[in-house]
Amino acid sequence: MNPSNLKRIPIYILIGLIAVYISRSSSNQILLFPFWVNAILYVIGLAIAYGLVQKWQLFSSDKPENKNIVRIVNGILALIVAFVFLCFFRLPINWTIKQQSQKNERTTQSCPITFYSIGLKNQQKKHISFTFQNKNIRMKVRPTVMAKIKALSSSQKNIQLQVRKSILGTYVVEDYDVY
Repeated sequence: MNPSNLKRIPIYILIGLIAVYISRSSSNQILLFPFWVNAILYVIGLAIAYGLVQKWQLFSSDKPENKNIVRIVNGILALIVAFVFLCFFRLPINWTIKQQSQKNERTTQSCPITFYSIGLKNQQKKHISFTFQNKNIRMKVRPTVMAKIKALSSSQKNIQLQVRKSILGTYVVEDYDVY
């Protein structure tokens, strides 16, 4: 790799991390995103990433005994870069899904909560699982909602979703509350 391009690696890493964060945050509001779309986008990202990793030659060795290790490290790098490309590709799709959902009416759906963490060890992971249209959904929730779930005394807890139907069979969550 050209030494001037090596200076840009921290910038590329920062841009990649920002794209992953934004993509993951916007994906939390979209329910029932099709697996096949993710698979196609990841395969495209993997092909691009493999080509870039081969071009960059960040890890290389002239010794024959190191060739397998270099190949494994470059493969892992290609998988990571492909995930970043997947997140980049999902950004406009997520935006389009949200825009298309605005054309539809908001509906209220009540779903049973199937799992939530009651432990105090990891306060950062505020995920719940619930059943939405016969599919198990995992969604990150606000800390106040998690505290409300833990405070509820009933054995059956539900989440009430304000959703709008969108393209690709997806739904966009606009608001939610538990009871």
